[in-house]
Amino acid sequence: MNYVATIGERKVKVTVEAKSGSDYEVTIDGIRKIVNASRVADHLWSILHGNESVEADVFQLPGEEFEVLIEGDRHKFSLMNEQQRAMLRPDGKGTTGRALILSPMPGKIVKLLVEAGQEVGANHGLIVVEAMKMENEIKSSGAGRIAEIYVKEGDVVESGAKLLLVE
Repeated sequence: MNYVATIGERKVKVTVEAKSGSDYEVTIDGIRKIVNASRVADHLWSILHGNESVEADVFQLPGEEFEVLIEGDRHKFSLMNEQQRAMLRPDGKGTTGRALILSPMPGKIVKLLVEAGQEVGANHGLIVVEAMKMENEIKSSGAGRIAEIYVKEGDVVESGAKLLLVE
């Protein structure tokens, strides 16, 4: 899955590809690393890279904002998948009009937050997808009406699967 992380004013391209088990290939601004990431407790992750082991407390804040605590250092950033980023206008406001919402990752549909025909505004929660024991709320980038829902709670989806259509 491809993402753009925003750290302050800096934008960083991040690609995460699941390998086997809890191994991932992570590429950050062209630098490729193989890591092993396992959730140990609620917000606590154990990350292995080469001979290094790091514990990270990961907290999702409102929207696409995250805060990560690693060895006493606090890191704040926003993380958007390519689909979310593509639906933003240059002024930073969500688009209006037709938007096909795709799953940003393989996972399980935990909760539908909307119904067909429902009106939604920008940044409105649409659906919750669980991946790697973490729940990810997918939000609307702009105002519209839920035209179609392609999945139901309990479905298992692949990355890029059609979830909803917002018009």
